[in-house]
Amino acid sequence: MNRKHFVFVVVAVLAATCSSPDASGEEPRSSVFDVDRGGVVMTFDDRNFDDWVNAIELFDRFGVNATFFISGKIDEQAVEAIGQLRSHGHAIGSHSVHHLKAVEYCQDHSPAVFLRNEIHPQLEAFQAAGVTPTSFAYPMSRNDAVTDETLLTVFRHLRTGKNVADGQRLCDVDAFFVPASRIHQQGCLIAKGIDYAPTRPDRTFEQIDAALIRAAENNEIIVFYAHRICATKPDGGHFVTPEALTQIFSKAKELNLPFYTFDQLP
Repeated sequence: MNRKHFVFVVVAVLAATCSSPDASGEEPRSSVFDVDRGGVVMTFDDRNFDDWVNAIELFDRFGVNATFFISGKIDEQAVEAIGQLRSHGHAIGSHSVHHLKAVEYCQDHSPAVFLRNEIHPQLEAFQAAGVTPTSFAYPMSRNDAVTDETLLTVFRHLRTGKNVADGQRLCDVDAFFVPASRIHQQGCLIAKGIDYAPTRPDRTFEQIDAALIRAAENNEIIVFYAHRICATKPDGGHFVTPEALTQIFSKAKELNLPFYTFDQLP
């Protein structure tokens, strides 16, 4: 090999290495997805770090990547949990500094003050920890057009929540379902809570399974949210059991529904 050819090969190898997400040239699991397919976005809120880290094995078993929306300080405990979660392909989102109702806060102060006090300080702390969240989850699902417009200047996607009326089937509520091909047009996604599943009428396995079937048949994306992950009712906080998650993950796998993180949504 002459000198000119050798230099060309070295430059080509270096260029390929630098453009790849890792030295092996393989994209990390968290960036491989097909936006033309329906799927599930699993999300968890607040600061339940021990529960989330302990559930990593469950997520790995089913190939599930989730998004964890963290509230409060990005302190040493948060940074350690973030590192463990991200190393398994999970995404991190913002849930504000003080977990306040965004609508009421913006009305009492202003959207600019909300950004200054509740969003930017946390984003700076995230970035210091090597994380740039692309999404925000509203505490207590309190959002309106003003808060959406304000926060979409900072984040690519927002997440709020909605209840299902008594006697209503989750699979019949169009607001929970977004066609995968139009997900990039949906700034704020409406999620369905699954804490306490399957013990409440709006989150029985029959309800959840029917919603997953609709998503699979119509190439739609559905978002679920929960908080703690523990086998028995904790002293405080909303929770979902590993058994309930196993049921949901198994049904999604049976339907060939992929799991997306908010970072993966365009």
